[in-house]
Amino acid sequence: MQFKFKSFLFALLCSCACSGAQAESEKMIFAVDVIRHGDRAPIEAIPNAPWTEQLPLGHLSPTGMQQEFQLGEKFRDRYVKQFHLLPENYSAETMYVRSSDIDRTLISAESVLLGLYPPGTGPSINGKPALPVSYQPVPIHTKPRAEDSLLVVDYNPKLPSTLDQYVHDTPEWKEKNVQLQSKIRRWNEQTGMKMETVRAVAGLGDALYIYKLHNVPISKGLTDLDVKEITDETEWAFAASFKPHQVGDLVSHELLKVISDYFHSAVQSKSQLKYVLFSAHDTTIAGLMSILRDPVDRRPPYSTDLNFALFKDGTQYKVRITFNGKPVAAPGFKNGEGSLEDLAAILDTKS
Repeated sequence: MQFKFKSFLFALLCSCACSGAQAESEKMIFAVDVIRHGDRAPIEAIPNAPWTEQLPLGHLSPTGMQQEFQLGEKFRDRYVKQFHLLPENYSAETMYVRSSDIDRTLISAESVLLGLYPPGTGPSINGKPALPVSYQPVPIHTKPRAEDSLLVVDYNPKLPSTLDQYVHDTPEWKEKNVQLQSKIRRWNEQTGMKMETVRAVAGLGDALYIYKLHNVPISKGLTDLDVKEITDETEWAFAASFKPHQVGDLVSHELLKVISDYFHSAVQSKSQLKYVLFSAHDTTIAGLMSILRDPVDRRPPYSTDLNFALFKDGTQYKVRITFNGKPVAAPGFKNGEGSLEDLAAILDTKS
């Protein structure tokens, strides 16, 4: 009995030692995060229920800033402390940040960076902070939203026809429109909206979700059951819009190609760049999940993080993709892990 226990203990220790050696041989050499902005005001107010908060429509709230700051703290733990991908203090050559040209995503990026490189890590002059609280500025790059095909999927000129072909003309979508017609008429009367289809209901659902979240009074006559049904239909419509991979292939091929190119450059050691942050939208992330053939079943939550990480293990390279920490089931990927060739195969597959 004692001999068996000692044998078991020896085997366990060997296993742990091997696991430790394997972990030590694995090195993160590049990472990309595509994030959604944090909590915000609704894009548009409900006509019969004024937006009463002192927060402009569509803008990031203080809660949203905090959510993104906390995400930045997680990034510091991940990239500076755990994987040593980034240095303790900001180095311009190691990272690049891009945001869509919309206030809520720009401020989200700023908030993340404040968590990644917090006060106290900034530059100094003769031993004294160059800026108050030793703040570290980090440049955030952007393009006019109407020209930003990388991060703003709504402006793709082919998107309306693609949605019509693969989403709006499907039996499921048409049946949903028929089912909701009588309810839509009643919801229009109660809210002052002018909705005709389930696509329009999604705008109301977004507003109702935020009104409830911010404790802003909603339209009289709308019951809790109405609110739940409208928000549920909003989630269904969002997921249905990105379920066909043809939608993701259209709106996210460019972004996935950019990420893949970053990884190939890292393998070839073409630059000192090690990290890229894209601050964007729920549709940006849903498009990527669609092209990765693992579509979302609802809108990505505020401050969602879709992470692409490139590791070197000995002489081998491997890619890990996670959605809020959970493995993404992309083709060729097992438990969220695949090769650079697997990633390239996704880009080459359009069928």
